[in-house]
Amino acid sequence: MDINAINILINEHNTNFEQLKKLIISMNITSGMDKNFCAHFAEKVLQQLEKGADKPKIQCIIESELCVGYGLYREEFNSEKITNEIMYWWESR
Repeated sequence: MDINAINILINEHNTNFEQLKKLIISMNITSGMDKNFCAHFAEKVLQQLEKGADKPKIQCIIESELCVGYGLYREEFNSEKITNEIMYWWESR
């Protein structure tokens, strides 16, 4: 793979990361969600999307990150809705 191809992949990843982060912030999953956590959360989800993870896998990651990583209870967010919005974004980009 030449340097131009690598740069294109890096730019595509960075663009997708910024768009996904903005989407997650716009969902207002919980009031005052830390921007650094949103970036971490977006990166985790994006890595799996880029690897071809399916909807159940993405939903599992979302639940894990929001519960374990951010300390929310499952009753505090709708993982199915979040997953659907992220998958729709991913498939539409």
